[in-house]
Amino acid sequence: MNSTMPFLYRLVIAAAMVTTGWFNCFGFVEVSSAQVTTLQELDIQVRQVDKGGETTTQTTRGLHRIVLLLHDEWPQLGGWGKLLAWTVSVFELLAGVLLFVGLFSRLSAFVVCVILGMALYLVSYKINGMFTMNPFDWPLHKEAFAQLFTEMSLIVLAFAIVVGGPGCLSIDRFRASSLAETRISSVKRPKRGDD
Repeated sequence: MNSTMPFLYRLVIAAAMVTTGWFNCFGFVEVSSAQVTTLQELDIQVRQVDKGGETTTQTTRGLHRIVLLLHDEWPQLGGWGKLLAWTVSVFELLAGVLLFVGLFSRLSAFVVCVILGMALYLVSYKINGMFTMNPFDWPLHKEAFAQLFTEMSLIVLAFAIVVGGPGCLSIDRFRASSLAETRISSVKRPKRGDD
């Protein structure tokens, strides 16, 4: 696909993946007392943040939300949930950067499809229950509705890159054209003795 549309797809996906991956790896979120208990059972650190005066909140790294989701769905994972959450967060960040520059675009887009497919299952299906309700009631649940269609849209854009390629403004396209030129020039060279 030589058009610039895949480049725009890559930019949108990269923006979503880099910001999400960055926040999961380096950002902190507030957690409830019940979540703190679960996290401590899984041997995950929780920070106390003083909000001034007598109020304090408990926070944890953003990726620990993924650990909680995995633990709620598959408690038998145990400590593996933490490793999976780190893997997903790093892959989000890495896939976003690779898609932005257009390097290993199809593979990166496939990874994004898998990550977003799991997010669609865990969040939109299991937590928000979007697929168990009447679709005409979806707009009544504004945040869940927006999240569902954001996830589905990003999956479709990523799948378009998997199928159609990264587009004209990418390192992959440059590498492919350089390789093709090298092959063509090696075919056109006269063989020894043909002079």
